[in-house]
Amino acid sequence: MHVRRALALTLAVPALLAGCSDDPEPTPKIPEPTSSSPTPSPTESEEPEAESPEEFIRRWVEAGDEMQVTGETAEYDRMTPECRPCQDFVANVEQVYENGGSAEFAGSTIVDLERMAGNPPTYNLTKDIPETVILRPSGETQTLPEGRSTIRVTLGKVEGEWVVTHFAIV
Repeated sequence: MHVRRALALTLAVPALLAGCSDDPEPTPKIPEPTSSSPTPSPTESEEPEAESPEEFIRRWVEAGDEMQVTGETAEYDRMTPECRPCQDFVANVEQVYENGGSAEFAGSTIVDLERMAGNPPTYNLTKDIPETVILRPSGETQTLPEGRSTIRVTLGKVEGEWVVTHFAIV
């Protein structure tokens, strides 16, 4: 007998014999219903909760702080494609780091975030800024004193995502 035929018989015989039994059909056990319904779990088809303008502004501040201490501008740049003052800030940070400089900066603290207008979403953002030391490649240092600053931030949307379209010191 060929190997394939023997293999087919060994798989088919138990299945055929199980069907020829005089034993009654087994009945499946169905669990008792409970009074509390299970919480549905999220599925991949559900859309994530949309980011609020306030959450975006907080993330934008963090990206700006991170950019200053690392020289990595991509995230902040992506969040500000239409904001001229923001792009100037990106260019300044890139210039410092490309020439071998760096910055010592402990990160800002948001003190207040107040909505000023709804269309376009506009906020006054007040933050405390620690002393910042910019180390230039020439060995020169520039120290910016700590302080509190309020800026007006205007948002827009690009491809469904929040972006900063403008900011100005108030």
